[in-house]
Amino acid sequence: MASTTVAINPGHGLGPFHLGASLHECLTILTADKDQYSKIGLYFDRPDPLRTPTVVDLPNNGFRLRFDGADQRLRLIEVQDFRKMRVSYKGGELLKPLETGEGPTFKRIYQIFGAAYPGEYIPPRKKETTGTYVLSWAGVAFTFLLQHSAWAADKDHVSMLGSSAASPATRMAIFEGSSWPEARQDLFARDPSGPRSSALAWRAKDHLPQEVESAIIRGDGTVHLLRRVPAPPFTITLNETTPQDLVTELGPPDTTHKRDPESSLGEEPTQSRAESAARPVANGRSGRGSQPSSYSSTGTDTFDVDFDSGDAEEDPAERASREIFWCYYSHGMDILVGPPSPHVAANEQHTTPLSASPHLVVIKVIIHGNVPGSYAFNRHRRLRWQISLPNTEYAGELGSESKFDELKPSLLHIFQNVWPASDMGKGKVVNRTWDANSSDSAFFLPDAGQDLIEGGGSEQWLGNTRLYTFPGLIFEVLENGAVSALTIY
Repeated sequence: MASTTVAINPGHGLGPFHLGASLHECLTILTADKDQYSKIGLYFDRPDPLRTPTVVDLPNNGFRLRFDGADQRLRLIEVQDFRKMRVSYKGGELLKPLETGEGPTFKRIYQIFGAAYPGEYIPPRKKETTGTYVLSWAGVAFTFLLQHSAWAADKDHVSMLGSSAASPATRMAIFEGSSWPEARQDLFARDPSGPRSSALAWRAKDHLPQEVESAIIRGDGTVHLLRRVPAPPFTITLNETTPQDLVTELGPPDTTHKRDPESSLGEEPTQSRAESAARPVANGRSGRGSQPSSYSSTGTDTFDVDFDSGDAEEDPAERASREIFWCYYSHGMDILVGPPSPHVAANEQHTTPLSASPHLVVIKVIIHGNVPGSYAFNRHRRLRWQISLPNTEYAGELGSESKFDELKPSLLHIFQNVWPASDMGKGKVVNRTWDANSSDSAFFLPDAGQDLIEGGGSEQWLGNTRLYTFPGLIFEVLENGAVSALTIY
């Protein structure tokens, strides 16, 4: 049995994991403690990872975490083996170290949690003699095996579960809701009450910036960020919003990365995947000098190569030397800050007090989907988005959970009189996994030297991605059709 004891908080969480937390946050906690969490299994539906739950399994720790696919928030915590972890509630351990049973007895659970309403009995399958009884309190439930011959509808559960016909608890679930039957009806659909970040959950008095719930792209150079109540929305306007605005509304970036003039000219600095992905994870922030997740495994910054719309009137190297990526891993965005576009700079020649150059503004916004299986998985948390273009009937259809093949016809129709359909319909093929400087072909979680149970071995199954460019929008699309990143420029 593990020496560390973790506390149960019914309806809220287990140890450092709270319901509502983002997949990115939970994986960051797990990969930061390799001694405690020595094996991590990641399970998801490869063809449709955004519409089905994602499961993080900790086989050496005896529990697993279930997240919804669309928002990637923790909805259910399941303890599967009480022998591999020590859990307590209000100071009382469910299974003490010297006890030899596989799980806590009903009597022990009753002493700790108190009386409960009758639960659910699930009869055994044919030819089996043991059924399952699920007993729940608000936010927590336990599963017991019960001999079918001992079951009676008119018999109280205390008598049945307290008898020798019942086994010790085999499973425990932590969820939001007054009971398990009530909670499971919409467990993965309703909005969690807890925030995505543990900092917001446990440090409410620190006046931290409220998290961004979702983004609405208006099509007029604005990105409307909806934030957790009671924070009002915040609108980023390209070529107008300043770094000061970003700090005031979103807080300081997790890290910044200065655009390399040489890489913007097409040169590829030698850098292995491990080097480009590594960053400290103790507090969820990246260290100085970390690269944004646009860096391919060759070391080329794909913001420069793939997402640059070009500025013909200005020397690219000189302009790039003043452009900086603000990486908000906790918000799910990268924001490129630099001099205004030439037509804006010509109209606004005023300077900041700290620089003789024109004031800096937001040039591009990159929203990350954190799709399991993508090269940049877990470098940012997932941020959902919706495209709401004026004077179109497609506003409700263009969302981050849709596959690109579902979005493409509407986009082609919207922009049919702006760009040729032949140009918009073709995607540039990009390989995110090649690394000529490293012989390591295993798929790792970013920032950790740990193989995943699912997806271990060759990276070839990840496949190439395609970049589809529309006026003001660029979609990075995986082979399964999921949009892994959306750039607004």
